[in-house]
Amino acid sequence: MTQEQKKVLHDIVAEILGLPKNRVIYAYQNAPQITDTFAVMRFYAYREEVPTEIVSAGEPGIEKLIAHNNLTLEIQIFTKIGTDLDACVMLNNLLNCLDKHTMMSQLDNAGIVIVQHEPIQDISELVDETSFQTRASVDITIRFTPTYLDDVGYIANVKIDGNTGKDLKINIETE
Repeated sequence: MTQEQKKVLHDIVAEILGLPKNRVIYAYQNAPQITDTFAVMRFYAYREEVPTEIVSAGEPGIEKLIAHNNLTLEIQIFTKIGTDLDACVMLNNLLNCLDKHTMMSQLDNAGIVIVQHEPIQDISELVDETSFQTRASVDITIRFTPTYLDDVGYIANVKIDGNTGKDLKINIETE
């Protein structure tokens, strides 16, 4: 998945959740935990869905390879302690809104398709032994189709001289 595709997903998630873009972060960033409500996106389990398709690119010696890949996107929501926000409700709303035609159109334009999602998991926790932080997680399977060009070269000229052994000469020339 390209960085541009990841950014499209990031911005859609932020928009649907109603969070500023800087509060939808990628996993494994070395930074202090945000104290307000925020979301974490983690891409993992990249896999080939079906073998790569090879098609003509329309010019001699160039092949176009179309890969069909899946990955899993984990989204976690952490709510600000002391608010009435519910992370499970927020994720449920996100999943429902991803089915909107406007969202599907944006994803389609970026070459992304939401294939399926797993159940939302409530992973709330007690923080500082005094209050709960609602926290939820969902895994979403995404299909994306990168394309690559391969310059395999081509044979520009062939000249064959010979005979069949029965006095029948062969002379083939191609371009």
